[in-house]
Amino acid sequence: MTPKMKPFVFLLAAGALLAVGAATAQAPSYTPKPFGNLKQVMRSVALPNSDVILAIQEKPPKTDADWQKVVNASVAIEELQNLIMIPGRIRSNGQPVPVQAADYAKFAAALAPAGTECLKASLKKSQDAVSNCTDGLSQACDNCHKVYRDVPQK
Repeated sequence: MTPKMKPFVFLLAAGALLAVGAATAQAPSYTPKPFGNLKQVMRSVALPNSDVILAIQEKPPKTDADWQKVVNASVAIEELQNLIMIPGRIRSNGQPVPVQAADYAKFAAALAPAGTECLKASLKKSQDAVSNCTDGLSQACDNCHKVYRDVPQK
């Protein structure tokens, strides 16, 4: 090897080491951890945000700030699916939330499109549009409640 080639070989070797290191480095994994039980999540996220949306039927927002509250509530409903599907969350009775049950997963999955429909409606700043989205929201909630909230669980 000639003296002129040494820097080139060194740079080539250093580059190869960096490439190998970058290829094997991984981003740290993130596993969501539930904090509140299901009833607490429902009372702190689902209930107040669905109330904001449902209230539009009787009292339309008057200002941009009021409409932004409806937008924010709609996003919270979209995200609710993720919150109630975190493995390890428990119900208020200490039993695990049945995230593995196909029907529960289906009911939870209905929240995101219901929230999206309300989000689109609230961005139009139309009382009628938001009032129309409430049926989908109510149905998404009721379907799950009929099976998991309103019936005593084993």
